[in-house]
Amino acid sequence: MPAKRKNSSSSFSQKNSNMDTVTLSCRECEVLDQLSRGVCNQVLANSLQVTISTVEKHLTNIYKKLGVSSRTEAVLWWVEKGGVFRN
Repeated sequence: MPAKRKNSSSSFSQKNSNMDTVTLSCRECEVLDQLSRGVCNQVLANSLQVTISTVEKHLTNIYKKLGVSSRTEAVLWWVEKGGVFRN
């Protein structure tokens, strides 16, 4: 059974000139951080102890919030905004 995540209120909020404030959940930040390191969906799912479909759902939510259509665009946004996930 996967370990429970800590209930953390931290998130990544950033002003983007094309949209209002973007607020990502802690889990979405974890996903983006790992994507920026080149981790594939299967490894990401194993690392987070979730299914691949859960990872894909997180990616869909991230793309929607950021107004992007690919993992490359999402990672570029993350890097440009200085996103670094910290526990």
